[in-house]
Amino acid sequence: MIFFNIVAKYEELCYYICMNLKKCLADSITFKLENVDFENLIVESISPDKGDYCLPCFSLAKLMKKSPVEIANIISASIEKTDLIERVEILNGYINFFLNKTYVSKMILENFNLADLKLNDGKNEIVLIDYGSPNLAKFLHIGHLKSSIIGESLARLFEQCGYVVKRLNYVGDYGTPFGKIIGGMLKWGSMEEVKQKGNEVLQDYYIRFNQEEKDNPELTQFARDIFKKIELRDKEIYPIYQTIVDIALADAKRMFDLLGVKFDDYRGEMYYNQFAPQVIKMLEDKHLLVESQGAKIVDLSPYDLTPAVILKNDGTTLYTTRDICAVIERYKEYHFNKMIYVTAIQQNLNFQQLFKIMELAGYEFAHDMEHVSYGMMSLPDGKISSRRGKQAVLVDLMDYALNEANNIIKDRKFEIEDPKEVAKKVARAVLNFSVLKVDRNKDCVFDVKTAFSFEGETAPYMQYTYTRIESILRKHEESKIKANYTCFNLDAFELVKYINDFASSIRQSLIKRDPSIMVKRLLDICKTFNKFYTATKILDGDDDIRNAKINLIKALRDVLALGFNLICIDTLKEM
Repeated sequence: MIFFNIVAKYEELCYYICMNLKKCLADSITFKLENVDFENLIVESISPDKGDYCLPCFSLAKLMKKSPVEIANIISASIEKTDLIERVEILNGYINFFLNKTYVSKMILENFNLADLKLNDGKNEIVLIDYGSPNLAKFLHIGHLKSSIIGESLARLFEQCGYVVKRLNYVGDYGTPFGKIIGGMLKWGSMEEVKQKGNEVLQDYYIRFNQEEKDNPELTQFARDIFKKIELRDKEIYPIYQTIVDIALADAKRMFDLLGVKFDDYRGEMYYNQFAPQVIKMLEDKHLLVESQGAKIVDLSPYDLTPAVILKNDGTTLYTTRDICAVIERYKEYHFNKMIYVTAIQQNLNFQQLFKIMELAGYEFAHDMEHVSYGMMSLPDGKISSRRGKQAVLVDLMDYALNEANNIIKDRKFEIEDPKEVAKKVARAVLNFSVLKVDRNKDCVFDVKTAFSFEGETAPYMQYTYTRIESILRKHEESKIKANYTCFNLDAFELVKYINDFASSIRQSLIKRDPSIMVKRLLDICKTFNKFYTATKILDGDDDIRNAKINLIKALRDVLALGFNLICIDTLKEM
């Protein structure tokens, strides 16, 4: 077989086509331009009537000193005829490539292997991802949902691309809020009540303390004094603090487990604060610390950043100080290649300061630190604030989701799945999907009224699409007759291209640190499959025709299962 002037082995040809259709099309162009890579210029066509891929020639006009139409004619005349290309059409400066659907479908589907989507881009480099990070003095709220699911999805994308990932949950277990909780317990409660009612009563203490503090300013100092005793490991206060942290952390872990998120490390601010004296000495030795109004700061004004306070005038550390401690200790322990922080966009300045301080201190890994920010998330009635009471807390949101999921499936009969497990997976999918369906840095509103619909861009719609495929495959009887792909319509071939291009969707999602790219592609696949399913009787026809359709949906099943996992959505065999 002659292909692009190369005599290729069948196996090599299959790999070449399946992995990079754009490169195959680019290599069919014998016309060459210095420093022009046609592969980078070829894009997917906007509609099937304009081909499967196209080459816009407008960017070449200045280089060739010709009109895009003339250039399109010159380049198209040089395109070799191959089994891959059915025809080429020129339209208004575009070269439109129409692929041989039967040939390409056979090549891709009969050589599809899910293992090929386990990419080796990372070559086992170590990536640390810091996400979740609840303040244990407060209930987890909807904002923690966003950090947790973006972080977990990125962790799975990194692993799929061949990196070794360590999931870090840098818990907030430090600061005056714990003085407020203990102060509230000492004034209005007891340890017996805490042990009996758990995190619920701790939050009651915290909320009440904040309310009482408005009319009684002396309570502020009372809370600070208690926290100082925590820092000094006071024999009466510190054990109370440890109990409170244990209770709050256990509650947080339960919520993360419900979301399908697990961490390798829960060490937080209190743990890393022990290294603060060494960090302060290091910054002094490097002449980075200066005194300002009794506090010690790193002056970052030469870099258009506000000063970073490292030590307050009362001798206490700040968040930035503890972040410096944490990253130094993490590098000592893991020798990471990348250190990624997933937090709200409002913390951009904090991380710009942190990264610049580490650079000025001479740490080479400073250039391997990255802040992945995200926009606000709210319910339809406004923003979330844990200080206004128990509004938009994650446990309430999960309870609501579970109740809605149970209502959806209560009248359905399940032969394979456990109905309770189905409800949990649907609820989790709805919450996780609500985070990832929009661009990472955009603010979003979680509309609980539409999130459970089986129509539109929702998690249940995607999960139901997967169960349709599983249902068809359960009814199918295997046949050894060779598949005949001449039956494929435009929707079927669109699905073939989605399967072929899925590795690039994974890469693009990771490169841009935005799982919404993966969500959009999976939604496209689900919509196209449902059009195909509606118009096509998949199990009808002769064995060769039926086997072609079965090969397609088997590959789709594997791609959807992988994609769902990457965006933290469970698959279901029945729904």
